[in-house]
Amino acid sequence: MGYKYLFTFQKTGLMIYISHLDLQRLFRRTIKSCGYKIIYSQGFNPHPKMSIAQPLSLGYIGLQEYMEIELDSNIDPDLIKDNINDQLPDGVKITRVKKLSDDIKSISALTVYAEYSIDFSETDILLSDNMINQFLSQEEIYGKRRQKKTKKIIEVPIKDKIRSMTVEDGLLKFVVDCGSNSNLNPEILLKSFLIYFGYDNLDDILEKISITRDRILLKDNIV
Repeated sequence: MGYKYLFTFQKTGLMIYISHLDLQRLFRRTIKSCGYKIIYSQGFNPHPKMSIAQPLSLGYIGLQEYMEIELDSNIDPDLIKDNINDQLPDGVKITRVKKLSDDIKSISALTVYAEYSIDFSETDILLSDNMINQFLSQEEIYGKRRQKKTKKIIEVPIKDKIRSMTVEDGLLKFVVDCGSNSNLNPEILLKSFLIYFGYDNLDDILEKISITRDRILLKDNIV
């Protein structure tokens, strides 16, 4: 019998440059070093029952990320949090551990939206409410993405995946779809926004901005 837990964690500092797979390995090693045993699936290719809700792109700051995990023991969530945090490196921190009931679906299946903040302070771009209103007033908004099979760049409609877009304290903030049924890569939206206002040095701008995923929004209010 296993016990399900939901970890809420942050990924900041230099740790924003480690990959999704390396982050999973870090958590597995740290959990093991704390003496906790992760439940493995059965079958010919058993794997640990742990998964991160939505992978965070390399270089992004994550302030409210989620990971579900199944352990073999019923342990106090605060004790798990404190013990694992003592072993984790700077830049990865668990902010909360919560027990989950057995009937909770996969955390990735419960993910619906993500909220981002974009810091343009290292660029010469001055954001305004008027820019946002003008951009969103388009009948349709298109973004460019690369097809997996053909590798061709195609234009796709994205307006229905944008839930909100504002300027707050000089930051560009938006909420977009982020789930298994509908998902919008924030860089696709950013490039569409920049192209609309005549910026063509996209790679240079993307290198200078800071992208933070402030939080992931889940349905069913399980957090």
